[in-house]
Amino acid sequence: MASRLIRTFLAAIWISLAVVAWMNWADRNIELQDVPDLLGEWLSTFGLARAALIYVVLYTVRPLILFPATLLTIASGLVFGPWLGILLTIVGENASANFAFRISRGLGGGWVGDLERGRLRRWNEKIRENALTSVLLMRLLYLPFDAVNYGCGLTSMRQRDFFLGTALGIMPGLISFVLLGGSGASGIEHRAWIFGAAVVFFVLGLIIARRLRRGSPEDDLQPGSSDPPAHETTDQAVSDRESAAS
Repeated sequence: MASRLIRTFLAAIWISLAVVAWMNWADRNIELQDVPDLLGEWLSTFGLARAALIYVVLYTVRPLILFPATLLTIASGLVFGPWLGILLTIVGENASANFAFRISRGLGGGWVGDLERGRLRRWNEKIRENALTSVLLMRLLYLPFDAVNYGCGLTSMRQRDFFLGTALGIMPGLISFVLLGGSGASGIEHRAWIFGAAVVFFVLGLIIARRLRRGSPEDDLQPGSSDPPAHETTDQAVSDRESAAS
């Protein structure tokens, strides 16, 4: 009971801080689409090593205020160029995802897995059995980044599966958005080729997801899929009554 109250209290503080941060953001009248350029200008005032460290740290703690990950990913291409930007974003995005997962697991305590009955519990058991594939699909389909992080933390899936699914699944989208930002970086040649590669990687993620869905036990991942069909249940009930009557 005490631990639940502590988790609730910490969650309330966290939500309050996030709301304050977004209210402060709104007061500054900064448009989200301007963030990559503004962040790039700010980071460029530091040396390369310090800017890289600041970027990774910012990316890691970003889930605390639900700041859009895509904007930081694009900014990395603008600031560091496409190749170094990809490397730094791999580190930052994976750290960010697992940080959010641990927050959700710590505060939620695997809430879905603690349910005693119901379809949600059975769905949790199925997704735990297919955790790696499930996370891979969610990443390749570009579902909201933080929703996946926090949602998976509420289930009983192993963090190892979440880590591997995230590390592999984010790559097409990560490369695509870093290249998109890198195509606008100063001093970059072959911008059209870089932009074209960004589009190719984005589409590649969707193609892989489609093929992965064809080969996955899709029905097992649907809530309530383990329930027997209604007509089978009815037929069984009739049969039981007939047996009892005889």
